[in-house]
Amino acid sequence: MVRKLELEIRDYINASRRQFQIMGNKANWNKLCSALDLVGDTELAIEEYPNLCSTRSDGASYLLVYGILQTLLLQQDAAKHIADALGLKNIKRPMQLDEIRIIRNSAAGHPTSQKENGAHKSCFISRFSLSAVSFKMVTSFSNSSEPKFTTVSIPSLLEIQGKYIAELLEQVVDEIKKQEMEHRLMHKDNKLEDSFPQTLSYHLGKIYEATYTRQSFALGKVNLTTVSQVLESFKNALESRSEWGIYDSVNFHYEQLEYPLQQLDLYFDGESTFNEKDAYIFASFVEKQFDELIEIAKDIDKEYESEC
Repeated sequence: MVRKLELEIRDYINASRRQFQIMGNKANWNKLCSALDLVGDTELAIEEYPNLCSTRSDGASYLLVYGILQTLLLQQDAAKHIADALGLKNIKRPMQLDEIRIIRNSAAGHPTSQKENGAHKSCFISRFSLSAVSFKMVTSFSNSSEPKFTTVSIPSLLEIQGKYIAELLEQVVDEIKKQEMEHRLMHKDNKLEDSFPQTLSYHLGKIYEATYTRQSFALGKVNLTTVSQVLESFKNALESRSEWGIYDSVNFHYEQLEYPLQQLDLYFDGESTFNEKDAYIFASFVEKQFDELIEIAKDIDKEYESEC
């Protein structure tokens, strides 16, 4: 379940708009990527742990116990950091995970010197009780002559960890789904395709016509201005969704259009060395780029109409 949720979160943050937004804060992006990797890496370690539990060596058992306790803490911190990096401050670490942190700190984090209720305490794992799957922890207090004995079952800790890490990650998935749906609902009725009026082909046709006769250059200039305004309208529509600059395909076609539109503008001003055939080829290229942008707009509109 943890692995599935990790992949779901990756899918959401790698969507163009969200990735673009998060990468605006490089520190947060790096934190998020590191935390997702760590959740996945620690889950691999947790899944492998049962296959290593046949050892009867005290040394190997210590390595396993120290290692798995540290792994659980790393995973808890990483899961919370995913929420933090996404700005989901309302998502807290489940309280049920606190006991695991206490056990880890006492047995494998800071066993020799801690404080509890104002008293100093020191902890150690009883070697006679130690196995790869359980141990007894002895805790001595500065204000008491009686030690405390705690039996720890690693499989029980793993069960608790799996349940509540999944719960935390599910909250993250639910929240980013909710945010995505709110964004789509806000914009889905404003079709990007509508940025390209039905009269676009008419204006492009007039540009074609104007390339052949100098007397039509003024008309060509007017229609070229209209076509450029259509392009600007599409850009504004994307900006209203915080999506300008995030689609590589859109960026590509805008870059492809810049030069031919400039050259046609010069041509209709009578300031170009191109002949009418050159201008016609430029006009044909412009029309092709617009066709591609319209198809991209349709695809984005379909995405906005769909469920997350």
